[in-house]
Amino acid sequence: MSVFTNFSVVIPAWNCSEQLDRLLKQINQQDYPKEHIEIIVVDDGSTDTTSQCATEHGAIVIKHEKNMGRVITRETGAKNALHDNLVFIDARCSVDKDLLKNAAALNYFPLMGVGLADKTLSIIDRVFYCIRKKVYAPFEPQTNYNEELWLKPNEFDGRPKGTGLLIIDRKMFLDCALQEKSQDVNDDTKLLANIVNDGAPILRHTKLSFFYEHRHNWPELLRHTFFRGPKFYDYYLVPGGPHSMKYYFLIVCMLITLLACFNFPFLIKPLITIMVVAPAVVAVWMSEEVKDFFACLIFFPPVAGAFISGIIFAQISRLLKIRSIVKH
Repeated sequence: MSVFTNFSVVIPAWNCSEQLDRLLKQINQQDYPKEHIEIIVVDDGSTDTTSQCATEHGAIVIKHEKNMGRVITRETGAKNALHDNLVFIDARCSVDKDLLKNAAALNYFPLMGVGLADKTLSIIDRVFYCIRKKVYAPFEPQTNYNEELWLKPNEFDGRPKGTGLLIIDRKMFLDCALQEKSQDVNDDTKLLANIVNDGAPILRHTKLSFFYEHRHNWPELLRHTFFRGPKFYDYYLVPGGPHSMKYYFLIVCMLITLLACFNFPFLIKPLITIMVVAPAVVAVWMSEEVKDFFACLIFFPPVAGAFISGIIFAQISRLLKIRSIVKH
């Protein structure tokens, strides 16, 4: 007689009824016994039909009266889950029907899914494919690297990671939960760092692949990217963070450059030339083919600008002690 692992699938959701509809169909079509799957949707104060969509697909719905952020939303799902094996999935993800079967077969927790990318789908997909490939080289795309990638205390920064798909024991998750709940907290990286430092190494496996749907409305995408800036700052750039010294060095260099231009105006023209040429150089560095170059040349600057603006906004909000205004 086969013994099946029980899973509680927890989906934090906020104003994403269209994406949630697709994901819940995929969860309900899993090649896995339905009696061993619980589906919980935590509606984080949505103003659309997110809760109604979840109910129509037979999910248990827990609704926050107002938007609380992903830290609290995940914890709400974890504390109300029936089973101890939690499967956190971002509502914008699409998963294969063998997801839970493969997770049970690996017989290890915690597990992390591998986000697949298809740069041919859109310009936005192409740009973000190029970004991830360079930022996380040589690990991205992982399908070209190895089916297994371990995240450990000394092998963490610089490796691809995220909570788009995270499978973990409830006790370990709650023990490693973030104490800080504000919406500018890096709720992905800090949580995963707590897990690898205080829980267990995380196995990122290609058998747990998923596809993340990027926002294709430019204002919405740039807004989302802007609010990724404070989260990046919260882990990587705060004092003692992995990139904090590089960040402070860059600030000093920029101040020196501005001071030099103020005192020596003839430097302004070369500086402007560098600023004009730099996007093309970056685009060449990021590209695999001609289409990549033009996509990165035109569309990477606004994405990078939104992200950098978010970082500056984060630093100012912390200096003025008004972090609570960072909400999305």
